[in-house]
Amino acid sequence: MRKMIYLFAILIASMGLAACNQQQEVVKEKPPVTEPNEENTSNPDEPVINEPEEKVYHNEVFKNVVVTETTDSIIVTGKAQVFEGVFQYALYDGEKVVKESNYQTAGAPAWGDFEITFEKDLNSTNTMKLELFVYSAKDGSKINTLEIPISKK
Repeated sequence: MRKMIYLFAILIASMGLAACNQQQEVVKEKPPVTEPNEENTSNPDEPVINEPEEKVYHNEVFKNVVVTETTDSIIVTGKAQVFEGVFQYALYDGEKVVKESNYQTAGAPAWGDFEITFEKDLNSTNTMKLELFVYSAKDGSKINTLEIPISKK
């Protein structure tokens, strides 16, 4: 019986070694070739127009915060991970607060989506900024503040 167990163990070990020693053939794929057509040809005499990169803001409790503009409004979207899903925001025009409120989203530990929209006519200076923040349960101070500059266009 003991000889059978030893024989079986040797058989399993040799099968394992054989499996480990097998070499796999590596196939290198060539990148796809694109044929030039009328849509992707460029004229070297034409100026290249680079789209501005989208700026994304984040901190410990806010992430993927992006500012987009339409003809008459400013839209701020992102995700927040805040206690009971509530955070505050304040829009500053220079040092003056022009709009202040709170926002309800999904509560932590979930990342809740948010979208805040402002009218562009609230902006009268070039030093406009948006603050996203949470009031501390300990002492009521602003914590986890995320400042986002808003440019006047």
